[in-house]
Amino acid sequence: MLPAIGILLATWMFLWLAQGVPTLCALAYPCPAPDVRVAPALLFGGLMLVPAAVLVVTASARRPFDGVRSLAYVVLVALAVVGLGAVLFSGGFAVPTF
Repeated sequence: MLPAIGILLATWMFLWLAQGVPTLCALAYPCPAPDVRVAPALLFGGLMLVPAAVLVVTASARRPFDGVRSLAYVVLVALAVVGLGAVLFSGGFAVPTF
C-alpha cells in the first residue's frame, strides 16, 4: 500500500512542478494559454485515484487479490507516465540552446 501512495504523491508533485515549465509558441499557431497544462494534470491526477484506491482497499482484505493488485499497479504507473507526458507536451516545450 505504501508504494502506491508514494507513486501517487510523487506523480502529483511532478504534475504540479510541470506547471512551471515554459511553453513554446509556434510561429504558425497562436501561443497556448498559460493554464494549458492544468486540465491534463487534473484529469490524470484524478484518474490515478482509482487504482490507488483499489490498492488501498485490497491491501487490508483477507483474500489474496494478487492479479487485481498487479493490474492496479500497472495501471497506476501507466497513468503516471502518460499523465506526465500529456502535461509536458500539452503546451509544447523548449530545449535550451547551448
